[in-house]
Parts: sequence; structure tokens; C-alpha cells
Amino acid sequence: LADERICSPPFMELTSACGEDTLQLIEKNGLAFPFICKTRVAHGTNSHEMAIIFNQEGLKAVRPPCVIQSFINHNAVLYKVFVVGESYTVVKRPSLKNFSAGISDRESIFFNSHNVSKPESSSVLTALDKIEGVFERPNDDVIREISKALRQALGVSLFGIDIIINNQTGQHAVIDINAFPGYEGVSEFFTDLLNHIAAVLQGQAPEVTQLNRSKLLTEQTSGIMDERICCASTGCLSVMGKDSSWIVESETNSSVKLQHQRLGCNSAVSPSFQQHCVATLATKASSQ
Repeated sequence: LADERICSPPFMELTSACGEDTLQLIEKNGLAFPFICKTRVAHGTNSHEMAIIFNQEGLKAVRPPCVIQSFINHNAVLYKVFVVGESYTVVKRPSLKNFSAGISDRESIFFNSHNVSKPESSSVLTALDKIEGVFERPNDDVIREISKALRQALGVSLFGIDIIINNQTGQHAVIDINAFPGYEGVSEFFTDLLNHIAAVLQGQAPEVTQLNRSKLLTEQTSGIMDERICCASTGCLSVMGKDSSWIVESETNSSVKLQHQRLGCNSAVSPSFQQHCVATLATKASSQ
């Protein structure tokens, strides 16, 4: 992104045990002590294991394969951006406190990120002595630009972004991207999800205009209709095939038609399907 308000901290992947040339590679890639060491495991308990490395001696404890990333002081505040299609929600979480830049004789700190950045977390690692430098809140235009760019680049619509704000420059730094996160703290998640599903079924994503969250479910109920058969239009062919028809029924023999329905397609999302989404995704969210 060509935006001076956005940055990504220098990082590199370590694929083998640290040797004599490791420090040169670190410097070549623009990293400086201290830095964060992250496992490459994407899911499961071990995916949250991290370390803060302060000196060359600490490199000996690093276990490849892993990713190391320059640590940016951000006044112990992490902003988790939960993306659902065109919509996103920013949730403030505790984070690591500030550390002095450069090499120090401190021992490496090993920790589980869940113990640091969960809403109820209380750790000595997040106890900020004082606010240093600038303290800025996330800029909505910047967050929107980041989420849109990542959505297009990655080709996904359900993901999370971890963002911190550099307390020296005020830049928004993207430090992590999570595939299908738990969406904890997102009160409008299911509304946003149904909104996005409707857009996908209509063939309008990702260009679909963002619908009004608060009015969506109310307007759905006012659009109840008797037609329950979807004859595949051009927008549906890519999903179901030319000879497919899709029938969605509720227990009361009615279906809910979402607003901005494409002409020629009577696709609908039934209440029973909505309940299925809620039950399934609630289980997913509670497990993370």
C-alpha cells in the first residue's frame, strides 16, 4: 500500500538453526533488536507461543521454522480488526508494553499471546509504566483501506488483522493476519455474516454496497414471500451450475428475501439456515 500512514515491520523467516551468519541475515533484512519470534504453526495451542529476543545470545533458544519480526513500541495497545466481507469491527485489546530499542542484556521472554491479548488478560508484560511518544487511536479510513487491500490480495472475506500504532511515527503497523478468527467481542457478527452471504449469493461481492447493519434483519422480515425456488440466473451459475436449482424452505413454508436481490434470481435465506449459521459459528467462536 502506497500510504505513509501504513507500514509492516521488517521480518524474515528462519528455516534452520541459528548459526554464525544469522545475525548478518537479520541485519540485511532490516531487523533490529528487540524482535518478536513467532511460530509458523497457524492453528492450535502452539500457534500462540511467542518470544521477545533482546540479544544475540537469545537467538540460541529460537527453534525454527519460525518468523522473526522487529518489535514496535505501541503503548501496550493492540487493535484487532475482524473482517466480514465489506464490513469490519475494531476491538481494542491489551498488548505488550514498551521496550528499549537496541541490544540489551535482558533475557528472552517466552509467552503465550492468548495470555497477553485476550480481553480479560492481566500480565506483567502488558503493565505499561507510562505512555511514551504519541498515543493515537486507529484511523477509520486507514483501517478500511487495509481491510479492503488484504481482502482483494488474499481472496478471502472472513479474517482478522492485528494492528498496532507506532508510538513514534503514528503509523498503523500490520503485525499479523488470522484466517477465520473467533470474532470475540463483535456484537454484530451474525448480522454482518448474513449480510455478506446475501451479497455472495447475489453475485455482488466484493463490489456490493455495504448494507445498513441495524436495519438488515428488520427489513428481512418485511420481505417474506411465498416463492421458494431459485432458478439459477447468471449470478448463480458460477456457484450451482447450469442445471441446478436451489430450494430453501423454513418450517413455516416461508422464506426471507434479502434486500437488493438481483433480477431473475429468487435466492433466499431461510430462518432455519440463519439458525444453522448461528449455531455452527458460535461453536467455532467459542473454541478459539
